Amino acid sequence: MGKKWQIRKVNENYLKSLSHSLSMPLSVARVLMNRGVFTLQEARDFLDPSLSFLQKFQELPHLKEAVILLDQVIRKQEKIIVFGDYDADGLTAAAILARFLRLFSPQVEIYIPNRFREGYGLGREAVKGVLKREPHLVVTVDCGIKDREGIAALKNQGVLVLVTDHHLPDFDLWPQGVCVVSTWDRDSQEMISPLSGVGLALALAQAYGEYRGAKINPVEEYLDLACIGTVSDVAPLSGENRVIVRYGLEKLNRNPCCGLRALSEVSGLEGKTIGTQEVGFILAPRINAAGRVEDSQPALDLLLSDEYEEALRLANYLNTLNCRRQKEEEKVLESVLQDKKNEAYLQDEVVVISGSGWGQGVLGIVASRLSEQLDRPVIVLTEIDGMAIGSGRSIAGFSLSSALERSSSFLVRYGGHEMAAGLRLFSHKVEEFRHFLNENFGEEVKKARSLRGLVVDALVSLQEVNEETLFWLEKLKPFGEKNPPPLFAVLDASLVRSWIWGRNDQHLRLLVRQGKESQEMVVINGKEKAANLANSSLVDLAFEVHRDNLGNYPYLKIQDWRIKK
Repeated sequence: MGKKWQIRKVNENYLKSLSHSLSMPLSVARVLMNRGVFTLQEARDFLDPSLSFLQKFQELPHLKEAVILLDQVIRKQEKIIVFGDYDADGLTAAAILARFLRLFSPQVEIYIPNRFREGYGLGREAVKGVLKREPHLVVTVDCGIKDREGIAALKNQGVLVLVTDHHLPDFDLWPQGVCVVSTWDRDSQEMISPLSGVGLALALAQAYGEYRGAKINPVEEYLDLACIGTVSDVAPLSGENRVIVRYGLEKLNRNPCCGLRALSEVSGLEGKTIGTQEVGFILAPRINAAGRVEDSQPALDLLLSDEYEEALRLANYLNTLNCRRQKEEEKVLESVLQDKKNEAYLQDEVVVISGSGWGQGVLGIVASRLSEQLDRPVIVLTEIDGMAIGSGRSIAGFSLSSALERSSSFLVRYGGHEMAAGLRLFSHKVEEFRHFLNENFGEEVKKARSLRGLVVDALVSLQEVNEETLFWLEKLKPFGEKNPPPLFAVLDASLVRSWIWGRNDQHLRLLVRQGKESQEMVVINGKEKAANLANSSLVDLAFEVHRDNLGNYPYLKIQDWRIKK
């Protein structure tokens, strides 16, 4: 369909050795090597990760210092405020840490700022709200690394601060005089762990539990919550995150906390297997919806709930808010696409769109949808009282957070990571900001786009796509960021026939043959593409392999094809 295919190559000697050692098909061994797994031990750790791997939490810099600070405050029964963020990562992080610390002290509260009144992080209004509660210690989760002014305001009032945050810091403006537990190393300026905000909160809870000899292991108790936050934040599913999500999904399917059980029921997932897709596209959006359209408190209450009837009521309310969120999202997207002045901006390499009257809470989703559609970084801003406030989403190969850091002279506030960021600037600066981004980063975006194509893990024959292959592919789960579903390709396949299929006749089904082997494949929403393939007798096909809904046989989902002339 026009995409450039990148057939990944691996060392053939390593490949044969790994395949032989594990008695696995060569095609699956290729996938493992493409994920950075080369040795037998690495393969065993990847295919069957142990919870003990999370002991790596203890290697986080300043974690022991954070535990001692926590303990000093808890033993004196002084008030602690866990200060979080209004998205699923921040909410699950706050819920885990507060639930666990309340086992040791009743003086633990949670403060989640309102997106619309207080904004993200320790801003001026949020700090005012925190100080009214007269805490002795504020522990930030999923925020705080760039909040020097907010931290200083708290310290000036005699409040201790402990920062836990995974976002890219400004290394020259690292918070001073406070304990910081970060996924970034201050000296080397390199990432030392792929953890999200909830992962850091879990690490702190685990370390404190071990310090106090707690009977409850927070890693085992809260993995379902940690899984939700990790997947929703699109954290790479490698290292500790792979373990969190692998075992977190097990807990979600077997014995979830009260709130997540209610949310699964209301979302239509009761009795179904929950995987990363269900977390990312069904559960997490409902948790996020509260903070996007009103206030995140109902979502937080759900995550803290131990009463099932109350949890059901909250889950139903979140479902209602999610419907509102979807309507607001569509309204903003339609407004962006129908406004004539945006036609030129949508052609830019770095797309910056601004408007008025748009709900702040849905701008990130709109940016994400536009970025996927345009294959470009997109920033969407809403203008309120002279300020332009919004969110950006990027494409693979272009770091949005680095671009914003280099554009910081235009910005009042910003933060995030490579693929997503939040920002605010004065409205009269938007045009200049747009020009600066394209002038300085347009070529970089072009290069990132040109280098990307369809990455094929392995060339296979149709004969190789069998039950054994499917068995091993199941062991590669959970799939997600940095561990996508493997993509295979078969060359010179004969198209035997094609037909329309599906409830609304929107899908395309193909029967293809290679040698003596025949397989059925599907093109989701491929009805319009039927004519393109109908007259072709020889094709190359790139596809994913899944288990069909009944769990009986491989289900081959076509992602792209090349017609042979």
